[in-house]
Amino acid sequence: MITVVALAIVGGGLVLLKKGKRLKYRSTAVAWGEILSQVSATGTVRPVDQVTVGSQVSGIVDTVLVDYNDFVKAGQVLARIDPRTYQSALLQAEANLTSAQVSLAQAERDYRNGESLAKSGLISGDQQVQNRTAYELAAARVQQVQASYDQAATNLAYTTITSPMTGVVLARKVDNGQTVAASFSAPELFSIADLSRMQVEVSVQEADVGKLDTSMDATFKVDAHPNRTFEGRLVQIRNDPVVNSNVVTYVGIVQLANPDLLLKPGMTADVKIEVNRAQNVLVVPTSALNPKMASLLGLAPARAGSRPGSTPGAPAPGSERVRPGAPGAERPAGGPASGESLPAGRKPGAAPRTVYVLERGVPIPRQVELGISDSYNTEIRSGLKEGDLVVTGLDQGKVNPFMQSGRPPTGGFGPGR
Repeated sequence: MITVVALAIVGGGLVLLKKGKRLKYRSTAVAWGEILSQVSATGTVRPVDQVTVGSQVSGIVDTVLVDYNDFVKAGQVLARIDPRTYQSALLQAEANLTSAQVSLAQAERDYRNGESLAKSGLISGDQQVQNRTAYELAAARVQQVQASYDQAATNLAYTTITSPMTGVVLARKVDNGQTVAASFSAPELFSIADLSRMQVEVSVQEADVGKLDTSMDATFKVDAHPNRTFEGRLVQIRNDPVVNSNVVTYVGIVQLANPDLLLKPGMTADVKIEVNRAQNVLVVPTSALNPKMASLLGLAPARAGSRPGSTPGAPAPGSERVRPGAPGAERPAGGPASGESLPAGRKPGAAPRTVYVLERGVPIPRQVELGISDSYNTEIRSGLKEGDLVVTGLDQGKVNPFMQSGRPPTGGFGPGR
C-alpha cells in the first residue's frame, strides 16, 4: 500500500514538472494592412540647371556687381573687365577696315574704267587683267580686315560679363582689381543655379538596381528639415557603373520641384524609392516565415498544411482565405470593400511557404502563398485568415493570454501579450 502511494506521488510530481516546463510561444494575429516595398539609398541634392560663368578675355576686373545669394536674370550684368585695351584694339581694327574699303573702291573704279578702255583699244588686255587682280585682292583684304574688326568688337563685348540664365548666385570667385587670365582656359568667376528645380543623385546598390525603373515615386528626408518629407520621381538610372573598393553602385536621378527653396545644393538625402505597394491585404511579420522555425520550436519537420488527424495533403481547417466581397462572406474589419480587387501590377506569388498557427496552444503548420514584403511584414495571399495567430518564436516571458483564454490579441502586428 505504501509503495502504491509513493508511486502516485512521484507520478503526480512528474506531471506537474512537465506542465511547468510547457513551451511558451510568441504569436501575432493575422490582420489587414498595407505593404510598401522600397529601395533605400543615400544621395546628394544638386540643382537640375547650374552653370559656371567664366571670362573669354584676360584683364583686370573693373567692377563686380553681384554677390553670394543674389537673384539674377538672364542677360543681367555680373561684372566688367577693364575695357581700355580692347577699345584701342577695336579702334585700330576700325581704321584698318576703313583703309581697306577705300582701297577696294579705288580698285573697283580702275577695273570698271579699264573695261571701257580695253574695248576702245586704249589699254592692253594684260593691263586689264592686272586691274581685275588688284580689285580681287582689295576685296579679299576688306574681308580679312572685317574679320579682325569683328573679333575686336567681340573681345570688347566679352569685357562685360552677363548671366546666361535666371537663378541664384551660388559662388563669387572674383573681386574688384583682380587679374583674370584666359590664355589657356576660361577662369571661373561665378556659379549660378536655378534652385526652383532640384535633383538627388542617389547611389543605388548593385543588388537593388534591377528592381528599379524610371517614373517610380520616391520620398526622402534631409537633416536640415527632419520633420519634412520631400516627394520626387526617379527619372534616370545611369548605366555608367561607379566602382569603389570593389563595390559596384549606379547613379539614379530623382527630380522634384523646390518652390520654397528649402533644399540647398550639397544636402545629404536619405531616399526611399517605392518599388511596389499592396493595400488592404493580409499581413504577417516576416519573422513568422523563418525557414528554421520548426527547429526553433523544437518540432519535427511536418508537411505544410498537415495537422494531427488530418488527411495527408488536405488543407488545414480554416486555412482558406475568405476574400472580401466573395458571395456569402462578410467584409472583415479593416479589409477592402466589396467588389475590390487586388492592386494592379501585382507580381505572381512566390513558392508556398510554411508558417505555424496556434490552435488551442499548439503550433500547427500551414502552407501559405506569399506576396510582396517590406522590412517587417509580408503579404499573405492564401492559406490564412484574419485573426489567425502565427508563431514568431519562443516566448521567454509569460504565457500568451490567448493560449489560456482563446481570445486573439488586439492592436497592431506586434507580438501577442
